[in-house]
Amino acid sequence: MEDEVTRALLAAGFTPAEIHLEVTPGGNVGGFVIAKRFAGQSQVERQQALWAQLRAELRPETLHRIVSILTMTPDEVDDDVRAANG
Repeated sequence: MEDEVTRALLAAGFTPAEIHLEVTPGGNVGGFVIAKRFAGQSQVERQQALWAQLRAELRPETLHRIVSILTMTPDEVDDDVRAANG
């Protein structure tokens, strides 16, 4: 199932380096996408665009197994790392 979600994200134009997914012990998929193209977009805009692409590419039974996909820019990740390292 992780492969299906990855393929859908690749079809949406994300690169393999931007996609970070893992399978939960229960067989669901979650993770995050880190992409420069999210810059200037709200989280709502990012999620709406991401899920529109996933709905266009995946079967409903696969969609229901996605627990969460966070959307961040590289700068946001860097800010979080800096904050965590104090």
